[in-house]
Amino acid sequence: MNMHEFLDCNFGEDGEQVLIQRIKDGEDLEATFGELEETPLLVATRRRRLVAIQRLIEHGAQIDATNKFGKTSFAHAVRRRFSEVADFLAEQGANTNVSPADQFAIAVVDGKLDEARAILASHPEVAKTGNPEEDRLLADVAGRNETEPVKLLIDAGADLTATALDSGTPLHQAAWFGQPENAKLLVEAGAPLDHFEPTHNMSPIGWAVHGGKFSGGADERPEVYVELVRLLLDAGSSLEYPTSTGDDYFETLLRLATPPIKQLLTSAR
Repeated sequence: MNMHEFLDCNFGEDGEQVLIQRIKDGEDLEATFGELEETPLLVATRRRRLVAIQRLIEHGAQIDATNKFGKTSFAHAVRRRFSEVADFLAEQGANTNVSPADQFAIAVVDGKLDEARAILASHPEVAKTGNPEEDRLLADVAGRNETEPVKLLIDAGADLTATALDSGTPLHQAAWFGQPENAKLLVEAGAPLDHFEPTHNMSPIGWAVHGGKFSGGADERPEVYVELVRLLLDAGSSLEYPTSTGDDYFETLLRLATPPIKQLLTSAR
């Protein structure tokens, strides 16, 4: 496992000590990895690992290194509302200049929608730039408990297929994080129902079924996942893999489903 994978998935309770030892063993702090071509510092920032960020910079990591799409660690932090990370990076001398698309994202994420509209008026291209690190904004906010940012981005022409967490589209994110109102907005706007993301090979209804049992809000709000599954079924979501004529996907969904959702799925067949 390289340092990027360690920082991305397996930091653990002893992560700081392991990280320091790996640095002492001579691991390249500027090596890039993955589709985004990120350095360890960029990965640690994206995963909000402040201790790792502190140790990496302490040992000489380039604070303003960029990934394949031109994003710095500071841009990662402010776009995600990681204020403690952004503050630390700024204190350490990071370049705090961000693009209009990043300014737009920050305003949207912070709920400053009038400011976002003003930026959009001056830079209408910011809602859909063609840069995956910028166009993921709709997916990033679709899983949150506000509808106005989603409406704003849809109206501005944001990409309904752009991906974020685990390669999920905006509709995937709304499904996993239990946001039926945002899911409804996306479905009405034409978001793809049967896009199977490559990380888990699931469509949005799969994320809703899985989220109904395993997401952080599943125990507190089981009813919203029932609502989501019903919404997606009514919209015409398929219960089959696109390349299969069998019941493999349906059976997978049944195994993941809570009893109320299982009943919905069974009734839809």
